[in-house]
Amino acid sequence: MDTQILANIALGTHEDSITKCAKTAIKPYRLVVLDEDDEVAHSSANGIPFGVSSDEAAAGEIVAVDLLGCSNTIRILAAAAIEAGELLIPGNDGKVLPMPTTVGTYNCIGIALATVPSGEATEVLTALPYPYAMVDL
Repeated sequence: MDTQILANIALGTHEDSITKCAKTAIKPYRLVVLDEDDEVAHSSANGIPFGVSSDEAAAGEIVAVDLLGCSNTIRILAAAAIEAGELLIPGNDGKVLPMPTTVGTYNCIGIALATVPSGEATEVLTALPYPYAMVDL
């Protein structure tokens, strides 16, 4: 009798999205962060998100998360009016805000590809969050 040996060489790798357990209720099109238990929650304004929820989930349910910095664009809910071409930062409740013009360092997560009013989802060309310093010249 022959023995078959099978291997899953893609174990632990993902392409553009991943699934995670929701720590709290998750709404679609929101930036999410990982907690110490490897669960996701909406990002705060000073959070460092890793992705965007693509659907809704109750606490304890599995939610699909589109990863930031991948080649695809992602829709994210705006916390304020956004113009196409503006750099974006995390706002509260997983929403995005335009980059402030005040002096400070902000976590940029991408650039808006569409103009939208507050409360609408904008298409975003995302990046891995990186510190962006606004300086007074």
